[in-house]
Amino acid sequence: QPDRLRETKAINSSLSSLGKVVMSLNSGDIRHIPYRDSKLTRILQNSLGGNSFCTLLATVNPIAGSYEESLNTLQFANRCKNVLNTIHINVIEEDPISMQKK
Repeated sequence: QPDRLRETKAINSSLSSLGKVVMSLNSGDIRHIPYRDSKLTRILQNSLGGNSFCTLLATVNPIAGSYEESLNTLQFANRCKNVLNTIHINVIEEDPISMQKK
């Protein structure tokens, strides 16, 4: 039981940190994005605000008892949708001398 509680706390902390990062990216004030607050946001740093495409899949439950949780999920997904990344194509140009050798 204590291990499960510790794991639940860690997951909630990571999701809370992810929410803070998304809110920071949406605010437009990019002086400090708290990527280092959790391992999850550190791993997702390049996907969330970097040079890549990111896909979010939000799952909701149609049962009336899960209304608030589903609403929170949809609100979070909407905040994530509003994050804009500037994608640049990374091109590695080969040295013309090495190209002639081929």
